[in-house]
Amino acid sequence: MTIKRRQFMKLGLASTAALALGTPAAFAGDKERTGSLSGRRGYNVKGTVSVTGDTVTLKNDYVFDPSKNPPDIKIGFGNGETYANGSKIHDKLTVKKGEASFKIPAGIDTSKYNELYIYCEKFTVILAVAPLS
Repeated sequence: MTIKRRQFMKLGLASTAALALGTPAAFAGDKERTGSLSGRRGYNVKGTVSVTGDTVTLKNDYVFDPSKNPPDIKIGFGNGETYANGSKIHDKLTVKKGEASFKIPAGIDTSKYNELYIYCEKFTVILAVAPLS
C-alpha cells in the first residue's frame, strides 16, 4: 500500500489535532488484550475477559463463585495484584455467570495496567485477577 503525499499530510494533521485535543483513553488501548480470571482469598472465579478500546467483556465462560455474595463487587485495573485507585469501571457488578460488557470511563488509560480485577470495594479485597496480554 502506498500513501500519497496529500494523504500523508492529512494523516499528520489529524494526529497532531488528536494529540492537541487530548487523545481519549480508548485510543491507547484499541488492541484487544485478553486474560483468564483466577480467584483469590477462597473465591472460585474463572473465565475469560477481554479489554478492547473502551470496553471490558466478561466472556461466556465467566463464573463468579455462586456460594459467595460479597456486598460491593467492582471491576478495575492494576499491576502486581495491586488495585489502582481511580480505575473502577462501573458502580456494581451483579453478573455472576455468562457474558457481559462494561464501558470503560474516558479517564482510564488501560494501557498502563497489565491486570484486570474483580474486587470488593467496601472491604478493599481482590476477589479475582486476570493477567492481560
